[in-house]
Amino acid sequence: MQQFAIGQRWLSDTETELGLGVVIDVDERSVSILFPKSDETRVYAKSNAPLSRIVFNVKDELHDQEGIAWRVESFEERFGVLKYHVVRTLSSGEKEQKTLNETRIGAQIQLSKPLDRLLASQVDIKAWYDLRVEALQMQANMNNNPLKGVIGARVGLIPHQLYIAHEVGKRFAPRVLLADEVGLGKTIEAGLIIHQQLKTARAERILILVPDSLQYQWMIEMRRRFNLNFAIFDLTRTAAIREHDPELNPFSTEQCIIASVDLMVDHDDLREQAIDAGFDLLVVDEAHHLMWSEEEGGNDRYDLVEELAEKIPGVLLLTATPEQLGVESHFARLRLLDPQRFSALDRFLDEEEKYHHTAKIAEVLMSDEPLTQSHRYALEKLLGHVIEDQPEQRYQAIHELLDRHGTGRILFRNTREAIQGFPGRDCRPAPLVAPQTWSMTGKLREQMWPEEAHINGSWMQTDPRVMWLLEVLRKDLKHNKVLLIARSGPVVEALENVLRLHAGIRTAMFHEAMTLLERDQAAAYFAEEVNGAQILLCSEIGSEGRNFQFASDLILFDLPANPDVLEQRIGRLDRIGQENRIQIHVPYLMGTAQERMFRWYNEALNIFNHISPTAQTLQENFIADLKSHLLTDLGSDFDDLLQEVIQQRQALEVELQEGRDRLLEYNSCRPLVAQNIVKALDDYDDNTTLPMFMKRFMSSTNIDFDEQSNGTVIIKPSDQMQVSGLTLDEEGMTATYYRDQAQIREDAEYLTLEHPFIESVMEMIRTQSFGSTNVAMLKSNAIKPGTVLVEVWFKVEAIAPKALNVLASLPTQLIRVLLSENGQDLSKKIDPTILKPHLHHLDGNSSRQIVKARRDVIEQRYNQALDLAKGYLPELQTQGQENYSKQWQYEIDRLVYLKQFNPSIREDEIERLKKLQQEGAQSLGRLSVVPEAIQVLVAVKP
Repeated sequence: MQQFAIGQRWLSDTETELGLGVVIDVDERSVSILFPKSDETRVYAKSNAPLSRIVFNVKDELHDQEGIAWRVESFEERFGVLKYHVVRTLSSGEKEQKTLNETRIGAQIQLSKPLDRLLASQVDIKAWYDLRVEALQMQANMNNNPLKGVIGARVGLIPHQLYIAHEVGKRFAPRVLLADEVGLGKTIEAGLIIHQQLKTARAERILILVPDSLQYQWMIEMRRRFNLNFAIFDLTRTAAIREHDPELNPFSTEQCIIASVDLMVDHDDLREQAIDAGFDLLVVDEAHHLMWSEEEGGNDRYDLVEELAEKIPGVLLLTATPEQLGVESHFARLRLLDPQRFSALDRFLDEEEKYHHTAKIAEVLMSDEPLTQSHRYALEKLLGHVIEDQPEQRYQAIHELLDRHGTGRILFRNTREAIQGFPGRDCRPAPLVAPQTWSMTGKLREQMWPEEAHINGSWMQTDPRVMWLLEVLRKDLKHNKVLLIARSGPVVEALENVLRLHAGIRTAMFHEAMTLLERDQAAAYFAEEVNGAQILLCSEIGSEGRNFQFASDLILFDLPANPDVLEQRIGRLDRIGQENRIQIHVPYLMGTAQERMFRWYNEALNIFNHISPTAQTLQENFIADLKSHLLTDLGSDFDDLLQEVIQQRQALEVELQEGRDRLLEYNSCRPLVAQNIVKALDDYDDNTTLPMFMKRFMSSTNIDFDEQSNGTVIIKPSDQMQVSGLTLDEEGMTATYYRDQAQIREDAEYLTLEHPFIESVMEMIRTQSFGSTNVAMLKSNAIKPGTVLVEVWFKVEAIAPKALNVLASLPTQLIRVLLSENGQDLSKKIDPTILKPHLHHLDGNSSRQIVKARRDVIEQRYNQALDLAKGYLPELQTQGQENYSKQWQYEIDRLVYLKQFNPSIREDEIERLKKLQQEGAQSLGRLSVVPEAIQVLVAVKP
C-alpha cells in the first residue's frame, strides 16, 4: 500500500488535468487530496488510490507556486515529506539558491515519460503506438463535440427528447419542469439530462426522489439506457450504514442515489441528512403529488422538496399533468423551481393572461393564416419592431416570442398531438361467460382477481380466460409477437406453464421474482425475430421501464384498479417508434365486476382507444360511486354514472384543448434545432471508427472477442490479456456498436465512447504508458538508409475544472511534430496518413539497438520538438480565450436582453455565467504541453 503523509504531492492517474495535488488529510482507510489550481478536492481509498507520487530527481526542473523555474541539486525526506535544495540563474548571471518544501511546488507539472521510456529501451509495438495516437484523437474530438453526454445513451433519435436534453443538459444548475404527456418519454429526457450533467461535470452528485413503486424502474432505466449505477436507499440500507458508523451521513456514501419520497417524509433525521449531503441535482418524479395552496401551504411531500430545492442548485420536476390539477397546483411546482420569480399567485395569473395573448399571436405566425393589420400591430407592440408577412420574418418573430414567453425556459410540455407519429390503438374486447363458481359478492379484490387467492393454479381449471388465451394464440395471433400483462407473478407462472408445456407455444416470462439477468434474457428471447418467443408474459413490473414496441398486440389478462397503471401497461407498446396500430385484447367475464371495470375504462374514461389526460382526475372524483357499482351490480344506475362521467370528460377535454399553449409546445421542441441534433447524432453513428478501433485494440492486447452474425460481439477477458484496469467483468459481456441493435437487444451493452468499458480503455491509454513509444522502419527511396526521423505527439492541457470544458475552445488539442535527423521541421510537409503505408514493424531487439546507438540525436530532436510545441501555445491561448469568451458572451448577452421581457431569467444564472467565463479565460492563459507519444523512424530501402 502506498504511504501517505500530509504535505506530499501526488498526481491523479485518471485526471491529470487537475494538476499537482497535495495531501491534506489521511486516516486509516482514505486520503484527501487538494488540487489547488482546479480548486477541487478528491477523497480516495488508500488501498487502491489511482495516484502517482511525484518526486523530482537531481538535475530535474520544477516550478514553485509563483511559476519560477528551479533546478534540483539535492533533496531529503523528513516525516515522509520531501525538502528540495534548488538553484536558478538570475538575469544578472548570479545563482540563487534556496530550500523548497514540496508543499510549495506549483500545481502545473510536465512529465516526459515517453522519452524516459524510450531511452530506457521500453519500446512498444507499432500497433499499440497507432492505437494510442488514434485514441488521443478520438478523445480530443469528443471534447469538442457539442453533443457530449448525449452520444452514449441507449435511446432512439427522437427529436423532442434530444432537443430537451440538449437545451437543459448544457445549463449549469438547471431548474425545469418536464411535463410531456404519457408515452413521450419524460424519464428518458431526465436520464439524458442527468447523463449529460455527469459527463460534462456540471453535476457530480444526484438525488432522485420517486414513489416506492417506481424506484426499481428508475434504477433499471438509468443502468440500461445510460450506464449509470444508482443506489436505492431504503430504511434497511440507511440503518445498516448508520449502524456501522453512527457519525456518518448515509447520503454521503454514494454519488448517485434513488430514494422514496416517503422515506424522508416519515423520517426527519434522514430528511435532514439528505439536505446536508451536498447534492448538485435533485430529480422528482410524479411531481403532481406535491400539493400546495396559498391558504394552507404545502403537504408533507411538497415541504420536503421545497427544503431540498433551497439547498440543491439543480432541480428537475417530472409530471404528465402540469395544469390539470388546477392552476394553483401548477404555480406551486413552478414556485419550487424559482421562488423569487414565482412569489405571488395573483401576479402569476396576470402574467399568464398576457402570455395567453402572446401564444394566440404565435399560433397565427405558425399557421398559413395571413397577418392582418391587427396582428401586425400586436406583434409590433410585443417585439418593438414591424413584422412583414414573409416566411423569414415570421420565423424570426416566432423565436423572439419563444424566448420572451413567461415559462418557456423552465417548462417543457410536449403533447402527442404536437409530436404526432403515433399509429393509434384499438380495443378488442373478449366477453366471456362466467362460470357458476365465480364470486359475484364479497370484497372487490375477490371479485376482480380471484385467481390470486389460489397460488397453486387450481383456478385455471374453471377460468374461461385460459381457454380463450390458448385459442387466440393458436389462431388469430399465431404469427404475431404478443405481450401479456397480469397483476402478479404466480398468475404469470401458471399461465406460462400451460402455454409452454400443454400447448407448445414459445414463451418467455418477466416478473419480480426473477433476477435482472433472467429478465434481460427473457426480453432478448422475446425480441428475436426468428425462433424467438411468441408471447412474453409479464407481471405488473412488465409495465415499468421496458419498451416492446416491436410488438403491437397487448393482452390485458386482468385490469388494474388505477388508470395510470393501465396507461403504463398500454404505454409499453404505444410509444414513439411504434409502427403499427396497437391491438389491446381485453378478456372479461360478463355480469361481473370485471365487465363493469372494463366499461368504466372503455366508455367513461375512453382510455383504451386514446390516451386520457383526464382519467386519473375523473376516477379520483368518482371513486366512491365507482367502488359501489363494482361491488354490486346496480343495473341502470351504472349507466347513469357512465353518462355523467362521459359528459365531464368531454367538457374537460374541450377545456384542455382550448387551453393548449402551442407556443409552449413549439418551444419544447423547436423543429429545426431538433432535426439538426438528430442529424448530427445520425452522422456520428454512421461515421464512428470505434468498432474497427476496438477490434484492433482487443486483437493486440489478447482480449477475447467473438463477432456474431446478428451485429453483436461477445467480449471476455483472457489469461493472456496484456492490459489491466479495464471495466470488464470476468464473465465478459455481449455488446453492440449499433444504436438500432441496442434498442432491440437490451441484454447487449451499447458501446460508445461514453460507455464505461470504452472509457476505461481510453483512460488506460491516456494515463498509462500503453503505446507511448515505438521504433519503426520507414521504407523510402527518397531518404538515405539509416537516417532517423523523430515524431512526437503532445497534448495541450489547461488546469481548470472539468465543467468549464475549456479545451473545446482550442483550434487543436493535439500537436504533432516530425523532425528529420538534422532538425528540419517536416510536420506540415508530411502528414501521418502519407507516412502510414510506408511504416513497418521493427522487432524489439533491433529497436533497442537503434535507440542505444542514436540516443543523442533522439534527445536533441525531442527537446527541439518540445520547444516547437511550446511555441504554438501563445497563438493557441489567444484563439482559445477569444473563442471561449465569445461563446459565453453570446449566451450572457442573450439572457441579459431577455431578462427585460422574461422574468424567468434568474440574475444568479447570469452572474454564474460571467464568473465561469472569467475562470475559463484565465485557465486558457496557462496552457502547457504534455508529451504523449514518441516514435523513431529508421529509413530503409523498400
